[in-house]
Amino acid sequence: MRATDAALLIVALVVAWSFYRAHRNKDFVFNVFDLIMENEKVSKVSCLVMGAFVVHTWIMVRLTFDVKMTEGYLTIYGATWVAPLLARMFSQPKP
Repeated sequence: MRATDAALLIVALVVAWSFYRAHRNKDFVFNVFDLIMENEKVSKVSCLVMGAFVVHTWIMVRLTFDVKMTEGYLTIYGATWVAPLLARMFSQPKP
């Protein structure tokens, strides 16, 4: 196992543990299923988007650790994930 793979596993476990603790705390209003639920049901689109985000982000981390990151990869990542979020944040609300 590579060090980067071990780092991914450790980070994933820490995030999962944090979500679990927040989900179980009665005083903290948080439900991890809200991240993937829509209209009281699991959203297929949300699951696919979250899965794609995790895989794409891991590819970027791996490329960085392997010293193979280029401006093109970073531009594609930014265009895929960051640009739509910024556009949504600064767009006018729909009437």
